[in-house]
Amino acid sequence: MQIKSNLYSDKPKLGDSILKGATIGAGVGGATGIILGAIEANKKVKALPVESVTLNIKEPVYETKEIGKIPKNQYVPSWPWNSVNTTPTEPVYEKVPLKDKNGNVIYKEYQQTFQGHGKPLVNYETKEVKEPIFNGYSQSIWEYSDTDCYTTKEYDYYDEEYKTVTRCYEDIDGYWVRFYPKIDYKVIDTYQKPVVKFETGVSYAQHMILGGLMGAAVGGVIGGVLGAVVNKLSQLEKQKKENSMEGSPTPQEEVPTPKEGAPTPEKN
Repeated sequence: MQIKSNLYSDKPKLGDSILKGATIGAGVGGATGIILGAIEANKKVKALPVESVTLNIKEPVYETKEIGKIPKNQYVPSWPWNSVNTTPTEPVYEKVPLKDKNGNVIYKEYQQTFQGHGKPLVNYETKEVKEPIFNGYSQSIWEYSDTDCYTTKEYDYYDEEYKTVTRCYEDIDGYWVRFYPKIDYKVIDTYQKPVVKFETGVSYAQHMILGGLMGAAVGGVIGGVLGAVVNKLSQLEKQKKENSMEGSPTPQEEVPTPKEGAPTPEKN
């Protein structure tokens, strides 16, 4: 009987409670540790002295210009049919690099100061100057339709009777015609653009990983302990209820009281 009781006991197992608590604690602790690690890394970066570097910047000058025209988007009804108006009337605007009279790209130059915590490191990226070239247009056509339904009676030769049926048909009202510009871009020059980064010697990733591992470890231990405590309290509460039920008096059958004037049964 004792073995059967242990097999089918509904008491929460201590190991399962500890494992569940440790798992939850490790997850919460790990997430908290990652956040705290990032905060700690940011504090170290802010503690570094602020340095600055001033650089000469060279950039091409652009101007928004009309590079071509396309037809206007239009709706064409299916009846009476009207032809699509493909006359280019809508201007197409693009940013175009300015050139001097010799065809060379015009650049503007200015100085810019960069500031940050740590040692400034300057690298240069090669940027392309692209000129837009208009190459006509493309188009797309979208049907605009409605679905109409009606109810009628039709004779069913199989069942030999009239039945009510619903018929639907699609009615095309017209077409939306939309036009899109076709633009190619030609590289006409290149230039160097500085990119400044500040070396701090502080690794955010390292701090976050370390914080996450430490948080998971501490959270797992605390969660396991709390799981064991909850398990113990649960068992004590259940045992208390069982003891209370065992000590309660057994209900006795109530003997009905004879009504006044009723005959008393004779004893044999």
